[in-house]
Amino acid sequence: MATLPLLYILIYPLFLLCTSAIASPDQEPRFRSEKYAKGFEGPYPLQRYRSADVSGPILNYWHRSVACEDGLYTILAPRGDSVRQSGPMIVDQQGHLVWFKKYQTTYNANAHQYKGERYLTFWAGDDSIRGHGAGSYYMLNSHYEEVYKIQGANGLSGDFHEFQITRDDTALFAVYEILQTDLREVNGPEKGWIYDGLFQEVDVETNELLFQWRASEHLSLQEAERDRETDGETEDNPWDFFHINSIDKDWRGNYLISARYTNSLAYIDGRTGDFIWKLGGKQNSFTDLSHGAATNISWQHHARFQVRTDTNATRMISLFDNASRGEGAPEHTSRGLTIEINEETMTAAVVQEYWNPTPISSQSQGSMQVLDNGDVVLGYGYSAAWTQFTADGEPLCEVHFGPRIEFHGGQIVSYRVFKQEWVGLPLTSPSVALSGTQAAVSWNGATEVVTWVLQGASPGVRVNGNDSAVAIRQNDEEHDLEFEFITAIPKSGFETIIPLPADTVYGKLRIIALDKKGISLGATKALDWEPEEMNTQVAVYSGQEPHDDGKTGAAPDAISPWAIGIGLITVCILGFCVWLVCKIAYGLSLKGLFTRDKDEQAWQRVSTGEELEELDGFGDIESGDHASDSLLKQREE
Repeated sequence: MATLPLLYILIYPLFLLCTSAIASPDQEPRFRSEKYAKGFEGPYPLQRYRSADVSGPILNYWHRSVACEDGLYTILAPRGDSVRQSGPMIVDQQGHLVWFKKYQTTYNANAHQYKGERYLTFWAGDDSIRGHGAGSYYMLNSHYEEVYKIQGANGLSGDFHEFQITRDDTALFAVYEILQTDLREVNGPEKGWIYDGLFQEVDVETNELLFQWRASEHLSLQEAERDRETDGETEDNPWDFFHINSIDKDWRGNYLISARYTNSLAYIDGRTGDFIWKLGGKQNSFTDLSHGAATNISWQHHARFQVRTDTNATRMISLFDNASRGEGAPEHTSRGLTIEINEETMTAAVVQEYWNPTPISSQSQGSMQVLDNGDVVLGYGYSAAWTQFTADGEPLCEVHFGPRIEFHGGQIVSYRVFKQEWVGLPLTSPSVALSGTQAAVSWNGATEVVTWVLQGASPGVRVNGNDSAVAIRQNDEEHDLEFEFITAIPKSGFETIIPLPADTVYGKLRIIALDKKGISLGATKALDWEPEEMNTQVAVYSGQEPHDDGKTGAAPDAISPWAIGIGLITVCILGFCVWLVCKIAYGLSLKGLFTRDKDEQAWQRVSTGEELEELDGFGDIESGDHASDSLLKQREE
C-alpha cells in the first residue's frame, strides 16, 4: 500500500464532516486527474448528498469517448479496506450514482434475465474465509425488492466467485468444502486437507439441487500450479489446489469452468461430470496456433462461451487473463482474451486481445463482458478500474474508481464490472432537503426521472376534486392540499439542486418526478416552508422507506454560522500543514494542491486519437511502456 501523508489521513474525516453541511450538486467525474491518481482526493473519492444518506463515487476518466454513452448502466460492488460501506452499486453513463444499498460484503453484482423479467443479482456474506466466501445470492426486481434469496445446497454455503442464471432459468454457482484426503502424491500427509472446488445448479424457486460437480472426484492433485508449501497439513489450513472461479453452461448441457490454480479452463460433460477437454495448464488438450498466446493463461477469471447456439466444431471463448500471481510479478499485464477453438482438429487460436492503454496487472478477480454491439468491457478486479473497448481492441473509455497508486494494494476493488440495461422503479418516494434558497432532491434507484417539478400550496386551500392534474395524494394528513406549479428543472446526476424563487409565498412545498412523457412517477412529502428559519436549519424528508410517512423536520443541532466559521478556519490551518508536508515529501506546489488539474477542464471534450496519443502516459510513462515498473519506481521515490 502506498503511504499517504499522515496529516492528510488525519484531516480527511474532518474535511468530510465540515463539507457535509455545505454539500454542492453532483460533482462531475475527473478527467486525467493526477491528484486523483496519486491519492490526493482520498483513498476512495466519494461525494455526499443533502437529500439522501448515501455516498456516490467520484470517478476519474483516463480515456473517454461518446461511444461509451450507449444507454447502459455500469453495475459494480466496491469493497476493500478503504470502502466503509459495501453493497451493490449502479452508475449511469455520465459517471453519476443511480442506486446504492448497503449489504454485507458484496461481490459479483450484475443483471440477469429470469422468466422474462430483469433482476439485479449479487452475492453478499462473509468473504474472510481465505479467498472464499460463505453467503447467499440475492435477486432484486426492478422495484429493488428481494424476490429470491438462493442458498447453497447440501448444507454448503454459496461462494462469491460465480452466479449465473442459465438459459434453462436455473441458478449456477460455486461452492467450496473442506475435505480430508490423501496428499502423499504432492509430498503431503496421508490424512491431509483440501479446499474442494464444487459447483451446483439449483432450481431458483425451490433451491432444489439439480446437478453437482466436485474437482476432487475428477482431477489429479498434481495438476495444480500453486505449490502446496505447508498447506493441507491441518483442517484449519487446507490446501486450495483448484480454485474454481467461473462456470458457464452451454446449449448442449455441458459446463465450461475456470480453475485459477491450474491455469486452465475445462469443459465438463453435464451427465457424467467427466472432462471433455482442457485448455491451458499441465493437461492442455489443444495445439496452440498462436505460438502459446491462446493457452498460456495464468490465474484467469470469468470464462464464457460467446456463441451459445453453435452447431459445428468451432467455438468462441472469452476470458479475463490476469497473467499475474501477485504483487511480486507486476511485469505481467492483464488482458482480455477471445479464443477460437476447433473441437475436431483440437486447435486453439487467439482471435483478439484487449490491452489497457495504461497497463494494469490485476493479481486477482476480474471480468470480460462482450456487449450486444460487440464492444468489450474489462473489469480489473483487484485494481479499481474498468475499460470499454471496440470489438477490435481499441480503447474507448478507461474509468478509475480509486487512486491508481493503490491499484496493487487492494484498498478498493470490485470482483467484476458489468454494463447492462436496467429500469429502476423504486417503491420508495423521492427524498428532499430544503435549506436557504435551495431544494435538493434525489430518488435512489429511479432511472426514469427526466424532470423535477416544484409545487407549492397554501394551508387552508383545498384541492378541487375534479382537478386530478394537480392532485397527487400523499401519505400524510395534508394530502388534499391544492398545489400550484412554481418551476421545473431537468434531472441532473443523482441529486438535483432546484433554486427556490425569492418571491415564493407558499407554506408547503413538494417536488414531483416526471418521466420523458410527462407522467408523474412519484412525489416528495409536502414540507413546511418558512424561509426565515431555513436560513439556519435544514428541512429533510427521506423517502427511502416505502409506504411510510417519512421523516421530516429541521436537522438536529443545526450548525450555527460561528461553528461553520471555526470549522473552516481549522480546516485552513490543517490544510496548510498538509500542503507543507506534501511540498517537503512530494514537491507539490500550493497551486497544484488547491486548483483543479488543467486536464480536468477538458471533461466535456471527446478524446480524439491525437489527444489520446499525446496524453496516453501516466506521469512520465511513455505510450506502450509497462506502467507497473514506472509506478514501482515512483512509489520508491
